[in-house]
Amino acid sequence: MKKLRLTLLTAAIFTTLLVFQNCGDKKKDEEPRQLTINILKSKTWEVSSVVVPANTATEAADWVNFKVAFSETTMTTSGHATGSTAVWPSGSYTVSEDGKSITREDGVVMQLNPLTETNFTARFTVPDGTDIGGGRIAALEGEYTFNMQ
Repeated sequence: MKKLRLTLLTAAIFTTLLVFQNCGDKKKDEEPRQLTINILKSKTWEVSSVVVPANTATEAADWVNFKVAFSETTMTTSGHATGSTAVWPSGSYTVSEDGKSITREDGVVMQLNPLTETNFTARFTVPDGTDIGGGRIAALEGEYTFNMQ
């Protein structure tokens, strides 16, 4: 009888543990890729600061009105520095499996680190030969860092 009670008690403890294990936080259960997408599309992100390459046609102060909004597969940007939409254009994007970067439709990879529900930092390199368009020769290439909130 004592052995039967011990067996039933052990079974009850394991059953309770299994039930509580399956009641975890849904965000922890999401795959990293989908978690990144969900965070990105949760709001319209506004720039808090920008680091631009030393020899570029824009200055950090030119980006104070920059914003980006994400959907499941596209991003819409606005408030670019004059003539510099090629730095971060609107368009489609894909998120890496580990959720730590996105690749824009133009092939530019943007590293997202850190990424939280309230802010993220995007680091990326605009390729050589990217200019401000309209026949102007000022260049935009180089490494950019956008801190978004």
